[in-house]
Amino acid sequence: MMKTLIVMLLLVATAASAAERDVSTADWHESAAVAALFQDAGVEGAFVLFDVTGQNMQGFNLRRANQRYAPSGTFNIAHTLIGLSTGAVASLDEVVTYRGGDQRVDAWERDMSLREAFTLANDAFYQTMAREIGPSQMQQHISALIYGNREFGSTLDPFWEEGILHISAVEQVRFLSLLVRDALPYPRELLSTVRELMLLESGENWQLYGDTGWENAPEAGVGWWIGWLQKDGRWYTFALNMDIEEPADANERLSLGKASLQALGLL
Repeated sequence: MMKTLIVMLLLVATAASAAERDVSTADWHESAAVAALFQDAGVEGAFVLFDVTGQNMQGFNLRRANQRYAPSGTFNIAHTLIGLSTGAVASLDEVVTYRGGDQRVDAWERDMSLREAFTLANDAFYQTMAREIGPSQMQQHISALIYGNREFGSTLDPFWEEGILHISAVEQVRFLSLLVRDALPYPRELLSTVRELMLLESGENWQLYGDTGWENAPEAGVGWWIGWLQKDGRWYTFALNMDIEEPADANERLSLGKASLQALGLL
């Protein structure tokens, strides 16, 4: 089973690598409305929206959208897939024992399930799970998922925060487009389970999914909000990243991201 999964991952990686590239101006529509939102907020950042059905991309700040940063907490999406598929954690509700030590977030310092750890963006939990996955399997999956620069490094400490693994906003929306279409080489039930973890809001004909990240929290760093909107039978994946100078700036991730979706006529 595991050998078959790894072979599938490598086949997908080989096929996808041929098409991998940055988005150019020919593929991109710069939105004046989204640009105005960032400028009015005084925020340095980028926003990318990918219409999965129409295969077109738009947003703000193409140069930065192609620039890679540490994925921080947004890697938890891929990490959760890898952890469940390798059996490092048996299910979302398996409770993992806390291994002790002071953490920067008090709520992390206890036993909890993967489901709760995802909600709390618990680095301590994910570090424990990374050690169960092991470096060899971690590298195989990161490479096969075409995740950012695919450079895992040599340590299982929080490499998604402090290591050499980096990803661009454009790469984020492409990764999410595979997730929403069941196009990643994992069982559909597993993909559906991880998607459901990300549901934030829903209305009569739409559902909003998302996850956040903050490099170097609670200090200055790069913040993320990524996800997708499912509306009227179409998927729109998005990724926002921005410079966070002080903790209060982190609130701008969701407010500015939602405002960008509204400016593009989707919320």
